[in-house]
Amino acid sequence: MKDMQLLHKGKVYQGQVCYEGSDLMEVSFDESSAFESGESVICFNFQERIQMRVLQVSKTKLILVPADSEIFKIEAQPGKHYDMYRDEDKTFASFKLNMFGTLNDDFKIFPVRYCSVSRLGFGFEVNDFTVKMNHVYDSMIICEEETIHPRLVVRYAHIREHTIRYGAEIHSISSSDLNKLRYYLVAQQFLENSV
Repeated sequence: MKDMQLLHKGKVYQGQVCYEGSDLMEVSFDESSAFESGESVICFNFQERIQMRVLQVSKTKLILVPADSEIFKIEAQPGKHYDMYRDEDKTFASFKLNMFGTLNDDFKIFPVRYCSVSRLGFGFEVNDFTVKMNHVYDSMIICEEETIHPRLVVRYAHIREHTIRYGAEIHSISSSDLNKLRYYLVAQQFLENSV
C-alpha cells in the first residue's frame, strides 16, 4: 500500500491507499469520522495531487471519487428544466441500470424497470400508457439490499417495440438516498471494470 496524505478543512490526515483506479480510490486510516459524504478532499504524496470527493465513510476507510465525477451532478434540479428536443446537441454521461421499483400515484402502484440515470434524471420502462406526462410521482427504487425514494417528474416518452421508455427528472431526493444511489453507481462501475 502506498502512503497518501489527505487535506480536509485545513487539517492533514495520514492514510494508505488500499485501491486506486481511474474513478475510485479507497484509503484506510484511523481518523475517518471527521469526513462526511460529498465533502471535498485533496489527496497528495510526492508524485501526485488530486482533488477528490468523499463518497462513503466507514470507521477505518474512505471511498473517494474524482471531484469532477458525473455522479455528483446527479441531483434534484427542480428549477432547471432541459428541453429534450431543443437541447439535442447537449450530451451528458449516463449510467446504465437494471433495477426494479415502483411509481406511486395516490393509491395506484406501477411496477417499472429503471434502465438509466444521468444528471437529467431516470430512464425507466413500462409496458403500457398508464404513466402521466408532467406528473410528480413518488417512487421506490431497489439498489441491491437498499431502497431509495426519490420524487420524479415524468417529462418524455418513447414508444419502443415491446415497451415504452420514459424519462423523469428528479424532483426531490433526500441526501441519504442520493448517497446510496451514488455509492451503488460507483460500486457497479467497479464490478464491471474488474470483470
